[in-house]
Amino acid sequence: MNKLKVHFTGVDFSSRTGPNTFAFRLADRMRKNGHFIADEDDYDIALVFIEPSTNINYKKPFVQRLDGIWSKPNEFKTKNTRIKKIYDHANGVIFQSEFNKKQIEKWFNHTKNKNVVINNGIEIIELNHIEPRLEEMRYQYDKIFVSSANWHPQKRLNENIRLFQYLRDKFYPNSCLIVMGNNPEYVADKDIFYTGSLSHEMCLQIYSMSDWMIHLGYADHCPNTVIEALSQHVAVICSDVGGTKEIVRNNGFTIKEKQKYDFELFDYDNPPMLGDFDDISMLPEIDVDNKHIDIFDVCEKYENFLYEVLDRSK
Repeated sequence: MNKLKVHFTGVDFSSRTGPNTFAFRLADRMRKNGHFIADEDDYDIALVFIEPSTNINYKKPFVQRLDGIWSKPNEFKTKNTRIKKIYDHANGVIFQSEFNKKQIEKWFNHTKNKNVVINNGIEIIELNHIEPRLEEMRYQYDKIFVSSANWHPQKRLNENIRLFQYLRDKFYPNSCLIVMGNNPEYVADKDIFYTGSLSHEMCLQIYSMSDWMIHLGYADHCPNTVIEALSQHVAVICSDVGGTKEIVRNNGFTIKEKQKYDFELFDYDNPPMLGDFDDISMLPEIDVDNKHIDIFDVCEKYENFLYEVLDRSK
């Protein structure tokens, strides 16, 4: 089988935010598998992350990979117009999660072309070094929780903190929460540590010494921070609304939202708040199984789908 020449568009390989993080990992794995990451003038098939960086050549086959759509009611038409045009003309569509697929098919209608759900992935590595100051924290606390995101309102940092404080006060008095990422709303608490933005290596070190991740982002599609935590065998507490529970699987548990979500448009700058946590008991011991997020397997699924779309478009 000939090696693929794939043009990635809609991504910035120099950035480590949003879809760029996974795009970089996928392109790197494809190169290692012998495929070519091609420029816009010479490729077999284009892989469009949401919408292209430049105008797409509709005469050549392309696959759209979707994270989600703009779901604010006042932005829906203006910001989704080009995304939907790409969706309607794509030779194939890759959704990040079943949640992602259901939301988009509700508002964009069912795609008439080939489509598949493929979760994000990461290289699974075992760390052989942890900074001494992190080792000290591991001995200082009986239970370490971690939360990580670029902290905009949809990620609901305050709810993450509220859950941590509930668990600490009721079950784990000698515990702490490490909050990684930009733009947090600071809550003064002697057991909460804010790191700001960190290197990928340092994030992995913090995950590797943590017991649980708290990720209560609302209607998240497939957050890379959760995948990074799972790669270091960290169990995850997440919302039952969104695609996060699909990647967590049995490696944690979900918090039930007060309001039912039926894929309606919503203001992600004002997500709903959770109820009380009185039905949560002590956390179980979980042996995290992360094989499903291994970038080797995820990349193979991408490659197989691209080959299939190429064959169908001949």
